Amino acid sequence: MWNNTSKMIWGSFFAALLSMSITGCGQTATASTTSIGKETAVIAPSRVKMTLTYQPSPPVALKPFYAKVNLVTASGQPLSQAKVVMHLTMTDMDMPPQTMTLKNDGSGHYSGQSVFLMAGPWKITTDIMSQGKTMKESFTVNVSN
Repeated sequence: MWNNTSKMIWGSFFAALLSMSITGCGQTATASTTSIGKETAVIAPSRVKMTLTYQPSPPVALKPFYAKVNLVTASGQPLSQAKVVMHLTMTDMDMPPQTMTLKNDGSGHYSGQSVFLMAGPWKITTDIMSQGKTMKESFTVNVSN
C-alpha cells in the first residue's frame, strides 16, 4: 500500500508530468479532428440528463483530452449554475485519481481538459454540485497508446 511519503512523491511526479503534458512544453494545444466520443445518462433521482462528449475518441495517453458536459433538467431547462468536477481513475493500478474542474461555459455547458497518464482502462466519474446537492455519474474509457 501507499505510505504518505510515497503518495507525496508520486503525487508530485504525476502533477509535474500532467503540467508538462497540458502545456505541451510551451506549445499551444488544440483539438484535433479525430473522432468524438459521447456518453449520455439520466441521473437518478434528479432526472438531470448529462451528456459527456470527449475528444479524441478513444483518448490517447499523454495527449490532451478535451471533455464537454451538457446538463439539462428534467423539465428540459439547462442546468447553468452547477459546479462540475471530473475524477479520472485508472482501474488497473492503485494510483491517486486525477481531478479536473470544468469551466462553466453558460447555458448548461461545461468544459475542461486533462491528460491520461497511461494507456489502459480508466473510469471517469463526474460530480455535479447544484443547489446543495451532489449528483454522480461514471463512465469507463479505454485509453490507447
